[in-house]
Amino acid sequence: MENWLAQGVGIAAFLVGVSAFWQKDDMRMRYQMMLFCMVMGAHFLMMGAFVAGIGSLINGVRSYVSMKTQSRRIMWFFIGLLLLMMLPNVHHPMELLTVLGSCLGTWALFSKQGIVLRCFILFNAVCWLTHNLWLGSIGGSAVEATFIVTHILTIYRLYKLKQSENTTCNAR
Repeated sequence: MENWLAQGVGIAAFLVGVSAFWQKDDMRMRYQMMLFCMVMGAHFLMMGAFVAGIGSLINGVRSYVSMKTQSRRIMWFFIGLLLLMMLPNVHHPMELLTVLGSCLGTWALFSKQGIVLRCFILFNAVCWLTHNLWLGSIGGSAVEATFIVTHILTIYRLYKLKQSENTTCNAR
């Protein structure tokens, strides 16, 4: 029964995460992504996936803070916190994917933009999808698969936009 409850929380997190993509306002989208991380963290903790749960909760706070500052010092604080809180709880090599994805995602959020940012976030989503499939998280797998498709389409659109801008500039 408790696995069904945990899966239900994961599906609720999926709905929150997907609804964040529908937001046209960046701030509302970021707040919903923060809420998504918190609900997903609860889902992972309920499933006994403590590394993923800790990572998701820290990622939620990190998402909020990254709205307020792009400080490198804050970035390194979150990377250190992720490593300090996640690594001692790793009991299976598959859990290292969440550590790697979270650390690279944090670095990218605080230091990259545009296509490069989205490529790192795409890699982060692949790490989490692989972990979530291994764990058996229905909502977690669905949301990361959705994130991957969305990021691939966005990267493609940004690439095409950049190409058309370069063509326009070269024509002058």
